Amino acid sequence: MLTVPILVAAVFGYIFQNGIMQDAPLAIVDLDHSTYSRQLADKLNASQYIEVVDVFDNYVESDMLLYNEKYSGVLYLPAGTEAAYVQGKTINLGLYLDMTMAAGASTVRSGVSEVMGTENAAKGGSAVFNVEQRSLYNPTSQTIMSSVMLFINVIMLAFLALNTLSVVPRLRKEEKLEQDLKNPVNILLRAVPYAVITSASFYLVIGIIKQVGGLRFDANIIELFVPLFLYGFSSSLLAMAIGWTASSTVHSAGRIVFIMLPSFLLSGVQVPYSLLPLPLQWINMLLPLSLHFKFLRGMGYKGGHLRYFVPELGHYSLIIALLTLILLFLSFQEGGGIRKKSYQEAS
Repeated sequence: MLTVPILVAAVFGYIFQNGIMQDAPLAIVDLDHSTYSRQLADKLNASQYIEVVDVFDNYVESDMLLYNEKYSGVLYLPAGTEAAYVQGKTINLGLYLDMTMAAGASTVRSGVSEVMGTENAAKGGSAVFNVEQRSLYNPTSQTIMSSVMLFINVIMLAFLALNTLSVVPRLRKEEKLEQDLKNPVNILLRAVPYAVITSASFYLVIGIIKQVGGLRFDANIIELFVPLFLYGFSSSLLAMAIGWTASSTVHSAGRIVFIMLPSFLLSGVQVPYSLLPLPLQWINMLLPLSLHFKFLRGMGYKGGHLRYFVPELGHYSLIIALLTLILLFLSFQEGGGIRKKSYQEAS
């Protein structure tokens, strides 16, 4: 009654200490190529709400820029922007917002509105810049694409973790671990069936939600298997590493908290990545669930093909490589202990 509420208050206070999102990433497609358009980009970048990450001089489709969540929005400055501003004529600017990450989109909207309002005021209040906004992918902010999917995936992760946390303790109890440790790759291969079952389960879940809840999900079902399998495989390896030293299958189940709490709080759905304190952003990068949601949004909600997500596939590879090294280290360590014990018993 005394310690747990204090710990929870400290953890949540630390996670949510940045209450306001700042420097939301914005891409600018500058089709005017003028001195004023460059100055306007600098003014937007100076806003506390916006960080202009890239400026493109040629036309680029907004989808291509928003698939990977590098930007929260894309602003188009059409040809004639400078001329319209000098002459005081109205010109339409296009602002495309990624509403699958609503916090970033709202921040970009606020920053662009503030800067354009200042620019219009400088021309005597005449509406030179008319910003036409388009809310993409989840324009009505449906909870089924955010909170509902978060809870469903957390439940699926709980079942996966409960089964894979106990793999090594179960082998140890059944006296089969020593045989597997002769070739540690066997330990890694035990994660494959769990990854396949996780992928199959997710296909069924998406099908049901599309039929019952009207979820908009446009991913190529064949391409989707790749990130689903990598998610199931990496999550299984993570659980096996965490449960390795447990003395029994019962004790290993208790360690699920080390997977569920970080995944639930730091996966980027409850709290946007950019609002997390820097140490927690590093933890976020190590969580398979955060990458899983990124693929769901990019491929499922936005319809992006797998070829657009090479950096994310590389990220999965790095996580799997790190977990593989940890499991191999634990395998060699335990194998050495078994051999030493056998030698002592023989002596």
